[in-house]
Amino acid sequence: MKHDGAQKTDLASVASIAAGHPFRGRIDPTDGAETVVVQMRDTSPSGVNWTSCVRTEVTGRREPDWLRPGDILFPARGNVSQAVLIDESIGSLQAVAAPHFFVLRVAHSNVLPAYLAWWLNQDPSQRHLEQNAQSSTLVRNIARPVLETTPVVLPPLSQQEQIVGLANAMQREEELLQRLRQTNQQIMTGLARDLLAD
Repeated sequence: MKHDGAQKTDLASVASIAAGHPFRGRIDPTDGAETVVVQMRDTSPSGVNWTSCVRTEVTGRREPDWLRPGDILFPARGNVSQAVLIDESIGSLQAVAAPHFFVLRVAHSNVLPAYLAWWLNQDPSQRHLEQNAQSSTLVRNIARPVLETTPVVLPPLSQQEQIVGLANAMQREEELLQRLRQTNQQIMTGLARDLLAD
């Protein structure tokens, strides 16, 4: 794949970066609440597991900045800095990000959010973050200025679409392999149990 016309820029030039919702104290589940909070444990490389999110009342003086398709969550703390795309699976759910996420919102029509999320998870971005993070002994922290200066390479939209398609196909393949491995393991376990029972 040739990269004709790719632009080099930084993250702050292509997306707004805001902190997650400022909860004070613990996030407690509320029966019958219509709103959900996305926390670190609800995310994986394939997206957000909406069924695992805590339902709670989101209070505050102003209307929360609800998540919408195309937003990207990026953890400010932790040793795994994986960008997670909010996709159409959010449906009509009202959701906010927990405070330890940055919420990135693409500001230009020549940037696909799915491509930007993919780019942030690749080696050049990860190296930049690794080299500039503030690390305590246990957990690394990524400050907003460090995230803002993350280098971004933008090929034309058609190439961004190709890359996203390829990344999605590889992700699906990985998930299928994972399921296959689990099935194989279950077959072997069953075989061993049968031998033991005989």
